[in-house]
Amino acid sequence: MNETAWVKTLNPAELAPVAGIEGRWKRYVLPSADNCGMIVGLGELPPHTRMTWHVHPEPEAFCVISGQGRALWEVDGQEFSAPLFPGRVFYKIGQVRHDME
Repeated sequence: MNETAWVKTLNPAELAPVAGIEGRWKRYVLPSADNCGMIVGLGELPPHTRMTWHVHPEPEAFCVISGQGRALWEVDGQEFSAPLFPGRVFYKIGQVRHDME
């Protein structure tokens, strides 16, 4: 679907498991040429859970709404991390190995 603009209410009831990663997730914007391949979605990790290290071609931005944790990512074999809390955003380009807890 080619959507120019929209406003949506993020609904946690729409979240579902995704193979290979922990938590529940929903993508509201899928990668396309119109949005430079970016994805936008909603996710939920239970307390004391790690998403699981993974990589995919799309750039992403994760906005933390509630809770706290840590973003983890790897560039050229070196691991990095930063704390996550409400109001914080974790952005990464495509093909970057990453995880969250």
